[in-house]
Amino acid sequence: MSGGGVPSAPRRSSRAFVALVVNAALVGILVVSALSGGRAAETARPSQSTTSAPRADGQVSVGAPPPVGRMPITYAEAEAQGVVDRFDWGDRCDRERGTVKIVSVRAAPCVPVFDGDNGGATHRGVSREAIRVVVYMGGAQGDLNTALAGLGLQDPPEAVVETIRRYFEVFSSVYETYGRRFEVVSFVGSGAADDSVASRADAVEIAEDVGAFAVIGGPALDRGAFASELAAREVLCIGCGVALPDTFIRRHEPYIWGPNPTPEQFLFTLSRWMDRLMERDRRAAYAGSQELRQSERRFGVVHFEQDPPVFSETASDVLEMFSRKVDVVIPYLLDLPTLPEKATEIVARLKAEGVTSVIFMGDPLMPAQLMAAATRMEYFPEWIFTGTALTDTNVFGRGWDPRQMRHAFGLSNLAVPLASEEQSEAWRLYEWFFGEGSAPPARNQYPIHLNGPALISLGVHMAGPDLTPQTFARGLFRVPPSGGGPTVPQVSFGRWGFFEETDYLGIDDSTEIWWDPEAVGEDEIGRMGKGMWRRSRGGARFTSRDVPEPRVFEREGSVTVLAEAPPSDRAMRYPIPGRS
Repeated sequence: MSGGGVPSAPRRSSRAFVALVVNAALVGILVVSALSGGRAAETARPSQSTTSAPRADGQVSVGAPPPVGRMPITYAEAEAQGVVDRFDWGDRCDRERGTVKIVSVRAAPCVPVFDGDNGGATHRGVSREAIRVVVYMGGAQGDLNTALAGLGLQDPPEAVVETIRRYFEVFSSVYETYGRRFEVVSFVGSGAADDSVASRADAVEIAEDVGAFAVIGGPALDRGAFASELAAREVLCIGCGVALPDTFIRRHEPYIWGPNPTPEQFLFTLSRWMDRLMERDRRAAYAGSQELRQSERRFGVVHFEQDPPVFSETASDVLEMFSRKVDVVIPYLLDLPTLPEKATEIVARLKAEGVTSVIFMGDPLMPAQLMAAATRMEYFPEWIFTGTALTDTNVFGRGWDPRQMRHAFGLSNLAVPLASEEQSEAWRLYEWFFGEGSAPPARNQYPIHLNGPALISLGVHMAGPDLTPQTFARGLFRVPPSGGGPTVPQVSFGRWGFFEETDYLGIDDSTEIWWDPEAVGEDEIGRMGKGMWRRSRGGARFTSRDVPEPRVFEREGSVTVLAEAPPSDRAMRYPIPGRS
């Protein structure tokens, strides 16, 4: 647990680009325990002991499933049963809060100190001494990551693996691992991000030859081939695909996990927000031409697709979920040379179909082409963004046609950004453990690399000594919904009433955004400029159950950046484990 040899770096006044981009992903992984009784968080959430009748499959309809086998009792559960004094909670437990002493607003629930036989090899990748975790390092990552590399935002592979190892060290200092340590090994992919044949072969090798319990990352565009092969061999896959449909995750439960909602989950909230939008005004009130503003809204969806298609089921869900609200659905492939031509074709069709409001669900490169084509055709619709693939960041928004961006708004899963990176969860945890001035080796993308260690550590902590994918899943399902503040999205796993099916992906809520062409400030890589995304109501977040009336383009009460987190979103300060 020593901090020796950790590089130091000057603090940056600007936010790290990826720190903002994956803020939602980051907090979606660090699930906090619910606090019982009078110690509950300021926003009311279900208590840790909340349960309902188990079903035949052992899950519950709504609430936390009870522990089974040797899964640990939590402090909140022990308190509710009046048996707190029967257990040794150790020095790592904050008994006032019922959570472990770590500088995170999403600290794990306290569980008793383990003393006994951990069962040895309970599953593939698990031995008496270690839990093997593989970090997948891709080769060619596709056009989007190529663009990010051009911004100087890639980290050396060795820095990535070392950063992940160190975050595991942070969590292992306070989370229970039942006598095991995390053994982190790297694996370099043999093919490109869209090479499904290579990704399947890699998954087989990782499972059968390397012997992983869990894998962090994977090929981005392989249509789920990598994840599918791992699941078939009962290996956990953490963040190993891009926007995999809910039906895919359901077919492979309980092996595929991630921080952000599935497309279907996000659409569920978006559809209800659009209901409120139509209640406010059925006309396209925020379009750029008088003709469109006086017309009743006609919605068109433009979404990214792969070849062969992987989101065809999602496209059908769009039409079903939005009923008659969506009139046109147009897919496109992310092929850079053909984007301008495809964008012209798409915009011509949208205009011909009388679409007043374009719902965009794709990458951050296509909007530039779509908006340029729309301006050439003197077509100024409402642009409704859904926060996919960095489209809710200023660094890309400023590169799109400003005449079109005046009419851009929508929803985002990202939290309100904070003014300095040292306030971020990823930075705070690292510096707390390794010492002031310390910086993660993966200097650009360290917040992304916190996700895997945080989720896996929490699942192990809650699973108990008999570690399997099933106890891992049930352990996470026992952690109630948490968060929901402007800088801390609400997250939950399992069944808490936000979605119809068991949820394996963290974030439940969204925030309303709209483009302010006059706002001046830094973008996500520290460049001053004009034009920024604003968040309505101070960045207040909502789920599909409590969608507010839209307030887009209302400056009062909106924010672009917060100088500091609100009190409800600030972490407790604790001494470093094992040090005075």
